[in-house]
Amino acid sequence: MSVDALRFPGTDGEPPPRESSRLEAAIARRLRVSFSYSDGSGLLSRRRVRPLQLVSGRNGGLLIAWCELRRDMRTFRLDRMGAVRPGSRFPVPRGWGLEGDPGSDKV
Repeated sequence: MSVDALRFPGTDGEPPPRESSRLEAAIARRLRVSFSYSDGSGLLSRRRVRPLQLVSGRNGGLLIAWCELRRDMRTFRLDRMGAVRPGSRFPVPRGWGLEGDPGSDKV
């Protein structure tokens, strides 16, 4: 699959409303999401993340999330994400936020 196949066509880096809605719902309901992701070199990977926040960046929208593959906080450019699939709920540890450790399951 090529990188262009993952980009949301004609959207200037923003996902279609349906994908944005899925991400917003997952954040609100604390659901893991999975998607294909293309890094800056065009290398594809499959990601499963615990989404925290959607933000606007210079290059379009970004998802801030705990990446279960990398076991660390990551930002994902929305224009490099494939279709978003919601998954299971995840526990939210005390003090979880941008400064917390969402990789911990201690509540």
